[in-house]
Amino acid sequence: MDKSLFFTSDLWLAAYLKSKGMRIARIEGESRRAVFVFENVENGEKLIKEFYSDSQIGILTIKNAMTNLKSAIFNMG
Repeated sequence: MDKSLFFTSDLWLAAYLKSKGMRIARIEGESRRAVFVFENVENGEKLIKEFYSDSQIGILTIKNAMTNLKSAIFNMG
């Protein structure tokens, strides 16, 4: 496994990371069951810790990220 990548199937975590600027390298899996693969960025670990310690984020920001990720999942082959 490439240590420069971060994998998660948690849609909310993926939306949070995306909204914070982490780049998605690819999405693996099948329709409605996806694993998001993020490129490692310098503050990736910090962002994950923030997410699990109830970090706050604007509702429109997370809504837009969630909408984009769901769209990508439903458009998977």
